[in-house]
Amino acid sequence: MTGAELHYKHSEWKFHIHCKMDVETDTPDQATTETGTVLGVDLGVNNLAVTSTGTFWAGDEFDHWRREYENRRDDLQECGTRWAHENTQSVGRKEEGRFKQMLHRIANELVQEARDHGCSVIAFEDLTDIRERTGASWGHKWAFNRLYEYVEYKAAEYGIDVAQVDPENTSRRCSHCGFTHPDNRESESFTCQKCGYENHADYNAAKNIGLRYLRRNQTGRRRRTLGRALEQRDDECER
Repeated sequence: MTGAELHYKHSEWKFHIHCKMDVETDTPDQATTETGTVLGVDLGVNNLAVTSTGTFWAGDEFDHWRREYENRRDDLQECGTRWAHENTQSVGRKEEGRFKQMLHRIANELVQEARDHGCSVIAFEDLTDIRERTGASWGHKWAFNRLYEYVEYKAAEYGIDVAQVDPENTSRRCSHCGFTHPDNRESESFTCQKCGYENHADYNAAKNIGLRYLRRNQTGRRRRTLGRALEQRDDECER
């Protein structure tokens, strides 16, 4: 549990508890580079963020307040008065402030997660088409972009790099054996049709994001090494 709020509406009291959900990690080690460990982060609607270390930040709180502020704006717009217009703008400022505070908290916890596991890199999926891929609202897309920006500058204070990788098939690929198939994922459940590996789909995707960053950079290092070897060979041939 990370926090709680008490609300009164329509003659009813409601107690909202903010939680992070942990799953048992199935591998003791994470994707590693020459300089350290990569923390993969999957973003989504039901779970705003899930890491390759098995920590979840549920989207319930974000969705609750998004609906709450939408209802407030709708009620004010029905009035059609100048007072209602001014209060609509005020509601918008309060909404942005609340979400920024929430995203700052999640960003701090993500960076701390990376530090706790000795990570030198935090890898996100490419955010360019995330709305189309996940069915997210414009509000979610704004939140994803802002969260990435917050993590990027907060992580820099600790010498942790932040990057984005190609998200293609990260939700369909088995992080255990590498088999990729559309039937591997069903809603939030992941079951590999080849090796039988089972876990939460977002957790599996987060692991694939970290692994993809690792493979991308290993490939880049191999190409640079090969390039240097060819240059050296050409120099020797000229001599």
